[in-house]
Amino acid sequence: MKKSVLLITNAYPDFETSYRGIFIKKMAALLQKEGYEVTVVTPKIYKKSKYFENQDGIRVYRFPFFSGNKLLIEYAKVPYLRMVLYYLTGFLMTIYATIKTRSSVIHVHWAIPTGVIGAIVNLLLGKSLIVTIHGSDLRLAMERQGLLGRLFVFVCKRADHLICVSEIQKKELEGIGFRERDITVIPMGVDQEFIEARKRRNDKPENRSFTILSNRNLLPIYNLSLLIQSIPLVLKEEPQTRFLIAGNGLEREKIEKEVKDLNVDKSVQFLGSISHEEMPDLLTKADIYVSTSLYDGTSVSLLEAMASGAFPIVTGITSNKEWIRDGENGFLVPVNDEQYLANKIIDAIRDKGLLEKACKENQSISEEKTLWPICIKKIKEIYEDQKVEFEI
Repeated sequence: MKKSVLLITNAYPDFETSYRGIFIKKMAALLQKEGYEVTVVTPKIYKKSKYFENQDGIRVYRFPFFSGNKLLIEYAKVPYLRMVLYYLTGFLMTIYATIKTRSSVIHVHWAIPTGVIGAIVNLLLGKSLIVTIHGSDLRLAMERQGLLGRLFVFVCKRADHLICVSEIQKKELEGIGFRERDITVIPMGVDQEFIEARKRRNDKPENRSFTILSNRNLLPIYNLSLLIQSIPLVLKEEPQTRFLIAGNGLEREKIEKEVKDLNVDKSVQFLGSISHEEMPDLLTKADIYVSTSLYDGTSVSLLEAMASGAFPIVTGITSNKEWIRDGENGFLVPVNDEQYLANKIIDAIRDKGLLEKACKENQSISEEKTLWPICIKKIKEIYEDQKVEFEI
């Protein structure tokens, strides 16, 4: 018997040096090691992306929709025509890939937009449907209601099982009528390398300057201006502090200009995109990890920072509150108060005992809840309940 699963995802690495949705690729590779035949269907965003790839046995199909070489999130207005093409070509590609690979289970990541494709294919072909809700999809459904809300509920009702990445999301799903027994909480996993990276922190010299790291993409949703505006306030009290900004995006030029205008460019280094393989080493250089995101599901970058021993200072949005207890294993800050953020960075710099305590606690959380082997075991149990197999 050969076990086969088809993943439909809105985010997946677009080419060799792309790390968008890298956690989905990691999950696919680990499932393959567990004996599953894995196929991925994902949108073709960039011209240089291939329509089809065989990545060490994982088949990747990319459907075109005249993306304009941009992510949907990068359009100022909703690109309705592109969305229609997205659904049409995505549906056709998924039908083709499902039949060709004889997949018995479709596992969709994000209820909106890709979940709609999976739900319709499930309706037509009768394949088992698993839906992972990452957070942005649930937020859209809860905030905007209307058509998006109805589509979200349609997708979730078609699902044989729902996966969400936090307990808070599970409670929200239960609040709109979904049964507890049909929902499993599984965060996207963290590599063991991040735990190993923590051990290298002991090699750092005592008299070095404190380093603050942000590794979120430079997009409006990640609100990097909040961190930038806090930098001169931190430097006034702790002038030796260094700031590392990893990541790229539409706002890079704007953020670099902010840094120059504030005359703090000597204390800030822009690193550009960092590969996932390099991220553990980068996190060992950081004493404090900062995320100023306006919205998030369970942030994989936060979980990686916790595993590697960087002290988290993150916005007090719902998803972060599940992992960070303010003043104990990190700090929670408002999304719009640079003075408050600066004060918390300064407090962390001056409280070595808190940083050491948080480092130990966050490692325990990582080892108990977020390492990939734990997550894959739970996913396998759900697949086996759906009888993910066919005879060759």
